[in-house]
Amino acid sequence: MPDFAVLSCQMTLFPMRILHALCLLSSLLLLNCQSGSKPDATEIPTNEPIPYNLSQPDERFELPVDLREISGLTYYKPGLLACVQDELAVVFLYDLKKRAVAREFVFGDKGDYEDLEWVDGRFYVLRSDGELYHFSDEGEGPRTVHHIKIDLPGKNDVEGLGYDPKRGTLLLATKDAAKGGSDKPIYYYDLKQQGMWQGPVLKQADLKLFSGTTGQPAASQPDVKPSGIAVHPQTGDYYLLAADGHRLVVMNPKGVLRSSVAIDANILLQPEGICFAPDGTLFIASEGGKKGKGLIVSFAPKAGPQ
Repeated sequence: MPDFAVLSCQMTLFPMRILHALCLLSSLLLLNCQSGSKPDATEIPTNEPIPYNLSQPDERFELPVDLREISGLTYYKPGLLACVQDELAVVFLYDLKKRAVAREFVFGDKGDYEDLEWVDGRFYVLRSDGELYHFSDEGEGPRTVHHIKIDLPGKNDVEGLGYDPKRGTLLLATKDAAKGGSDKPIYYYDLKQQGMWQGPVLKQADLKLFSGTTGQPAASQPDVKPSGIAVHPQTGDYYLLAADGHRLVVMNPKGVLRSSVAIDANILLQPEGICFAPDGTLFIASEGGKKGKGLIVSFAPKAGPQ
């Protein structure tokens, strides 16, 4: 004879288990609906405004013939910028008030010199193969020039030189990297430890997606090949200038993209050099082409989105 008590209990437990499972499933479905996210959705980055209006320079400085092919720029002292050009081993000091070259430092033989930095009383000049030359501004006549051989992996075309004061490192921005592909690594060189390592990488795929947020189709964006790099004195962000691609790209030291802004070729024909004054004023230098004049333009920082 069946045990009716046990049978009744089993019949009660079975529907309770089903009810529990249905409740759990309903909760998961509700949670997913509330989140509003899809598992395969791609997060679109936000293109932040920069505190400069690149379509309206505050000042323009036309350069002499020797600086028609200006390739690098650095802040030297109040009212003075230091420049190099592609072929001559000369650092030119440009006086912003007099709008003229105030002094020249000859430091070697002809070569493909791309950029320079003024750090702790010394000029550091970058050659396109990644080699560095540095010397003091003290004294007149011939000067002692030191050479730093940078062991970059393979053959690289390096055009940008910056300085990160928080890390105490030079930044070497590659225009074309030895490893091939379109990504552009930035290398650190520690001035005290005299060591080098790879830092953040400018990834073209991320940049095209990022630049697509401006409204211009991402597929139409040409590759961005850095020709200059500078560190913002207040934010510490890295500003990468590109003649190829005609853009100014901003990333933080971890390589996270923050901004990408088009540069008008009518204002800057071939932007090659970039630097900041301590107050945040932005300077960009452009080559003049075959018939034009080299140019430096300045942009004062603006308040609010541009």
